[in-house]
Amino acid sequence: MHYQFDFHVIFRYAPYLLAGVKVTFEVTLIAVSLGMVIGLLIAVLRLSRLRVLRIPAIVYLEVFRNTPALVLLIWLYYAIPIMTGLRLSALESVSFALAASAGANMAEIYRAGILSVNRGEVEAAKSLGLTGSQILRRIVLPQALRRMIPPFTNAFIAVVLLSSLVSVLGVPDLTYQAQNIAQLTFRPIEIFTAVAVVYMAISYALSFVAHRIEAWVSERT
Repeated sequence: MHYQFDFHVIFRYAPYLLAGVKVTFEVTLIAVSLGMVIGLLIAVLRLSRLRVLRIPAIVYLEVFRNTPALVLLIWLYYAIPIMTGLRLSALESVSFALAASAGANMAEIYRAGILSVNRGEVEAAKSLGLTGSQILRRIVLPQALRRMIPPFTNAFIAVVLLSSLVSVLGVPDLTYQAQNIAQLTFRPIEIFTAVAVVYMAISYALSFVAHRIEAWVSERT
């Protein structure tokens, strides 16, 4: 059987694919924004000297870093409304679920970045009379930020790619739209080739922007 490729189908259904891209960006932005906040909180708790704060953070990291993303997504999708009583849309539920997973990875990025700063520099700053906020702003963050940009970029890209899992729960992201179009047109190769190109383009764009930001930060620190 000789398969006849027809990539014109991509252009015919482009509006639906673009609508899916929009939802993908919405899920990603919500998940990354919340994930960065969650990650910072968990990192601070993880670095605490108090066991009552450190142990819960360790438990959170172990649970969310060692459970498959799809399992977490499905579990939290059903658990959040039951446990909290909140009425959330499917988009909000899966975004929060991805944020919880991403937060665990971002917590380790925060922690590694903070710990990478030479403690001798911090002690020297204290001896010069700098306050804690000044040390954080002038010594720790400039150095840690520069080192955290590459891993944060990887984490951002990972969330973009993991967002395709939300299609399993009926969220009309890019992958969900592609599945529907492929079933309607019987052109899965053409449709999913286009989807793969879109995901690669998004990942490349994020990497490019991150490299530019990293270069800009390096010039000013």
